Amino acid sequence: MQPAGTASPHRRGFGTRLTLREYFREAAVAAVPWSAMVVLEAAQVLLSDANHGYVLPLFHYFIWAAFNWYTWALLTPIVLAIVRRYPLTREHWTQRILYPHLPACLILLIVHAILRGTAGWIYTFANEIHLPLFQMIWESLEKEGMWSVLAYSGVLGVLAYQNLRQEVQQRTLREAHLQARLASAELEKLRMQLHPHFLFNTLQAAIALVRDDPAAAEDVLLRLSQLLRIALDEMGTQEVPLARELEFLDLYIGIQRQRFGDRLNFEIHAESATLNWQVPPLLLQPLVENAIRHGIGRHKGDDTVEIFARHERGGLELQVWNGNSVVEEDGERLFQRGVGLRNTRARLEYLYGPGAVLAIGANRSRGAIARIFIPGRVGAAQ
Repeated sequence: MQPAGTASPHRRGFGTRLTLREYFREAAVAAVPWSAMVVLEAAQVLLSDANHGYVLPLFHYFIWAAFNWYTWALLTPIVLAIVRRYPLTREHWTQRILYPHLPACLILLIVHAILRGTAGWIYTFANEIHLPLFQMIWESLEKEGMWSVLAYSGVLGVLAYQNLRQEVQQRTLREAHLQARLASAELEKLRMQLHPHFLFNTLQAAIALVRDDPAAAEDVLLRLSQLLRIALDEMGTQEVPLARELEFLDLYIGIQRQRFGDRLNFEIHAESATLNWQVPPLLLQPLVENAIRHGIGRHKGDDTVEIFARHERGGLELQVWNGNSVVEEDGERLFQRGVGLRNTRARLEYLYGPGAVLAIGANRSRGAIARIFIPGRVGAAQ
């Protein structure tokens, strides 16, 4: 964060000198809005004279209005330089108005009267009653002084508004970056909780096979090494294509098939257009693990775990079905007890907001279904 009033390498005017070239460029730009004031004042005085039955040649009205307002076009670059050097900020606006803007306004008011009075004095040599220079300057100060204060205040107000708007934008941007960093840290924390959970469960599956089927235990450990290699490669990645997630899931199912043999069937029904959707890594594995543990892991007979991926309401809908589980508790209680389910929901909320959904419920008369909805954006595969 840059202290108020200090120099910025990307913005001219804070502590830097106003060059002659910059002065003329800003004066030319300032002449455009002041031209509107010239036209308005000329028209107003012309109408006033017309009501009194006394009208001068048209060019007189525009020349005197030009003396009033184009003089401020010449002074505007100076006002801009002062305001840039001493901007009105939330913390210092009252002090800055008292100093330097109030003294600067009074000084420029006098300078404007001198310039306007001198120009009028020169003009009256050939066109009107010629008055002394001091009287022209005094009349300019007396008649146009309030307009000069308003002119300075107008330039000050416009730049103050721009400065405050920039402060708000910068603060909003900093807050957004902070929220993003916090969310990223929280997501990484959730992932680090998920990886050991998955690893320990898989190692337990391998240990159970060591005595009865060493070859199967070896296959489980080989698949586990591949899974860990993928997990390490994707460390720090918050999203992967759905196709990559399904590859990871296929390795995991291979491990579970070593435990349950032909009793476990696994099917994927994914629309081809969904394979490039970005999803959190290890999104489906806790749901499939849950389906196996509460289905074929507790009940006799065969079981089929099915994955469905399709477009739905402009988003991606994923479903994990199995026919042998029995949902005996309310879905929300399952989230309170299960680390994998709880972390999966939290990751979805952090990445996609309240539009993301993870729900678990009964699938018809028997079985269970876990449903994920990721709202509407498609990402390219990484």
